[in-house]
Amino acid sequence: MSFPGRAQELFGKNDASSKKNQTKRLDSFYYEEGDDGDDNSNKNNNNINNNVNNNTKKNKHKLAALFLIALSLENTASMLARRYAVGILQLDFSKNVVLCVNEFLKLLFSLGMKYRKTDIKSFARLKTHIFERVVKTATPMLVPAFVYLVVNLISYPSLQRVDASVFTAISNLKVLATAIFAQILLNSRISNRVWRTLTQLVLGVTLISWESSPNNPVIHKRVHQNWYEHISDMFDLSYAFGVFLALVQTMLSGFGSVYFEKVLKKRTKEDEEENLGKKLDVESPSSASLAKSSSPFSSSTELDVWDRNIQLALCSILIYVPISIYETKGNLFQGWTFLVIVIAALHALGGILVALSVLYSSSVTKTVAVCAALVLTTVFGHILFFEPLNGPILLGCAMVIISVWAYKDDAYVEAKLRSAGFVV
Repeated sequence: MSFPGRAQELFGKNDASSKKNQTKRLDSFYYEEGDDGDDNSNKNNNNINNNVNNNTKKNKHKLAALFLIALSLENTASMLARRYAVGILQLDFSKNVVLCVNEFLKLLFSLGMKYRKTDIKSFARLKTHIFERVVKTATPMLVPAFVYLVVNLISYPSLQRVDASVFTAISNLKVLATAIFAQILLNSRISNRVWRTLTQLVLGVTLISWESSPNNPVIHKRVHQNWYEHISDMFDLSYAFGVFLALVQTMLSGFGSVYFEKVLKKRTKEDEEENLGKKLDVESPSSASLAKSSSPFSSSTELDVWDRNIQLALCSILIYVPISIYETKGNLFQGWTFLVIVIAALHALGGILVALSVLYSSSVTKTVAVCAALVLTTVFGHILFFEPLNGPILLGCAMVIISVWAYKDDAYVEAKLRSAGFVV
């Protein structure tokens, strides 16, 4: 790929000079005077290590792309299924029971994947691992479980006070909220280029949501009222409280996504440090390292993505089961059909894909993929359910597509700049 202007100079000249400097530093670090006979073998080993690292990065990028595309498709299918069940068939079922069943399905799937791992050979060892490692360290996952509960609860009083279009427009700010918390909690560096792209993405999604809102009299009145009537509405305490709840819901949603990423990727960083320690202990392993390697459940690094999913599912089940029983008075599956079962299964699949997408990319990238799914939902909603698809909606879809492509291109350019030693 060619880069215009200053970027071409940076990638052309500095890549060559940085490679020479890196080669000199490696030579001075690994080789001493009189070791010229080992230069060829050392260079071959370095080339092999570089090839392995490059292949690992390529495989990681491929997995990230696969999970993000799958998440977009799942989100589209889930949204269409819910619209058909609630909007057309008008099925009456408990949403909390659906969330509870979704967590049970996630739990069963994660347990099955954990059992298939090579280090878990029997149900006895799996049981020991779950109770000794997973359950006892599940406290951090109570935070996202509680956050998602609050997000679901405050959405209802907010929708009672503001229009659905206004609520959706505010909810779309979750992209920016996720980026803000990524900077705060993860110390992620987000450049001005990416901020512009994310802002354009939010505007495109908001345009689609606003134009796709139902044409009921309340929304028609608010959209077509004068500017001073909008201002007077903001002094309405009920309306202002609804907007405030929508903003809180958006901020909590972004915080929950980033917090989950922080807990999930903590294990990856510890693994890298542990692998580095193993390389340093090859020549003279210490007694501490030998004791550490001999204990099967002594390291917190054994908590992988499936363990975290099990923890989150257990915490969510503890929250949703009593709420579901109280809401339905014991009739948990009243109004359930095969379509509702499919919706619960899609929710569970979405939870698994969210965890894998965050693990191999980031919470911000995951949110961008979910926004991209809105384009597919809008197009298929028009084809299947004759939902509106006018000029402003098509313009919003074009803005979303361009923003997603620009986000991908920005990530590639900035990765090249960082690898060349530049701060972006």
